[in-house]
Amino acid sequence: MAWTADIKITNKTTYNITVTHNTTGDLATIAPSDTWTWSTSDVNNTMALKFWQQPAVYYMQGSLAFGPEAGVYMDRGWLEPNQQDMTLGADANGTLYTQSQNGGHTVLAWNQFESGGSINMTFSQAA
Repeated sequence: MAWTADIKITNKTTYNITVTHNTTGDLATIAPSDTWTWSTSDVNNTMALKFWQQPAVYYMQGSLAFGPEAGVYMDRGWLEPNQQDMTLGADANGTLYTQSQNGGHTVLAWNQFESGGSINMTFSQAA
């Protein structure tokens, strides 16, 4: 059985999100109110999630890293302490994760993602 990961990113912010893969390059730009899905059997995956309103002027950069030997690591991105205006709600194979402050998290250990599965991320403007 082949290893596969299914990724879904929903953008509920006022920013565009450019998804850049470590080996493939730019995969997509997700406009505000849009959703992007992608499936891969590549076992080496790190993605930069770059938030912007004006091209090449990045407001924030988050990340997603995953694989059968890496597990799943998510980071919403770093913001100044007085600018915590964006949240990440996520589900990785049924494990829920929420981030509203700086600092990423290993959501699944390697042995919890060694068979692949689904990763859903939703970025929202904080209330």
